[in-house]
Amino acid sequence: MKKIFLVLLLLIPISVNALNINVNGEVKENQEIQGSSILLGNYVENTNKVSGLDMTLGNTIKYEGESEYLLSAGNNIEINGIVKNDGFVFGNVVNFNENSIIERDLLVLANNVTISGTIKKDVTIYAATVTINGNIENVNIKANEIIIKNANINNLSYNEDAVIEVKDSQVNTTNLTEKLQGEVTIQDQIMNFIYNLGGILVIFLALYLLAPKLFKKIESNNANITVLNVFSMFGFGTLSLILIPVIFILLLTITFCIPLAILLLILYVLAIWLSSIFTGYLLGYVIWTKLMKKENNPLLIGLIGIVVLNLLGIIPYIGILVTVISVMIGMGIILQQFKRNE
Repeated sequence: MKKIFLVLLLLIPISVNALNINVNGEVKENQEIQGSSILLGNYVENTNKVSGLDMTLGNTIKYEGESEYLLSAGNNIEINGIVKNDGFVFGNVVNFNENSIIERDLLVLANNVTISGTIKKDVTIYAATVTINGNIENVNIKANEIIIKNANINNLSYNEDAVIEVKDSQVNTTNLTEKLQGEVTIQDQIMNFIYNLGGILVIFLALYLLAPKLFKKIESNNANITVLNVFSMFGFGTLSLILIPVIFILLLTITFCIPLAILLLILYVLAIWLSSIFTGYLLGYVIWTKLMKKENNPLLIGLIGIVVLNLLGIIPYIGILVTVISVMIGMGIILQQFKRNE
């Protein structure tokens, strides 16, 4: 999983040469793209040949293309193409058809997952129900129900409390892993993620409507954003996370400063809570204006950045690191707004 996360980070600087956005309609693409591609729509039919990251977001997605890396998120996703390196798929119902081929690693988070194609290296699946009737080298499954039929698997790992059925399949080695923690099902976890993401987007929209000048100032500050600026935000954010609690404790020791200490604590918690929104907006701003070189569209900038950041945040283990970094950078962005413009 570390490799998939690093790949996604390394692909961010790659120029994006194709973009289709139609949230309420159809998006269909069939072309060769030297670079990366982002497609967004209600119904997305993707048959592109992409030499970089192929990002497809929508309600219903049909992927029949060919790409170096695939990142897809939606309600119903059907994969019938070729991914030459790693893939990350998040959705409700995800189907990998017989002709689908993933040359390296794959991470899938969904409610129902069916894999009938070929995965040549490692697969990690978090789902409620998993059905496998394809060819997989190594697969690690966390699910409530697992059905393996007419499959060829070298190494199979799954949680010991899963209900599993294996029929007419060749599985060379099997390994049982720990039970799913608590009584929360994978489906519940996925729905919680969707609700949380929806809540964050609603808060972003409300914040933008209440304080549009704040985001204009952020855009102005980030007009000439560099890697050094990001490290600076990270540094100041980290420093604030450490120093503010210290100041809070010192203020508590002074009787007449106790109300100020409580106010500081409230603002501190609020800033941490909102930090991921500002980090997501920064990420979306870089993708939208710097990579795709599109005119400012604050709502789409926020949508793209927050969705991408939250998808990175649910990658097992690595997601914790993403969350911590996003809080630190977000705190740095908030502090930046108190700086007087020269």
